[in-house]
Amino acid sequence: MEAWNRLRDIFQEHKHSRAVTLEYEFTHVDIADFSNVSAYCQHLKSLADQLKNVGSPVANDRLVLQLVSDLTEPYQGVATFIRQRDPLPQFYQARSMLTLEEAGRAKKAAQSSSVALIARSSEGPPDVPENSSSNRPTNGGKRNYNRNNNRGRSRGNL
Repeated sequence: MEAWNRLRDIFQEHKHSRAVTLEYEFTHVDIADFSNVSAYCQHLKSLADQLKNVGSPVANDRLVLQLVSDLTEPYQGVATFIRQRDPLPQFYQARSMLTLEEAGRAKKAAQSSSVALIARSSEGPPDVPENSSSNRPTNGGKRNYNRNNNRGRSRGNL
């Protein structure tokens, strides 16, 4: 029990300085530092949970506003929609809206890539220069077939 109380005291001693550090991190999160919207949302939620643990809880409205305040251009439409809702949606709802937007954009990009690949392949094969090795006849892989056969026959006839 004594060890537990000592750990609690150490944690309590540093909670204000920890709160200041977490608050700074929370307000300076940049979506560009993350591979996708889900990772960005998860990090914000984690910081909010840590702030709660040190006695500085983050209200849902503040969390949602922080979530949409730093979104990049592709997400501005969804960000505007979220900000204009009254009341603001719950964090998990706003996160869901953003991840759906991201999934839609990824699907659209994949379809665009497929269309571009199909368009390129329907243009026909690329031009091959006349002296290219791919224009030379290969006799189906039977190189020098006649020469070898003739050699064997001439030896047998000697």
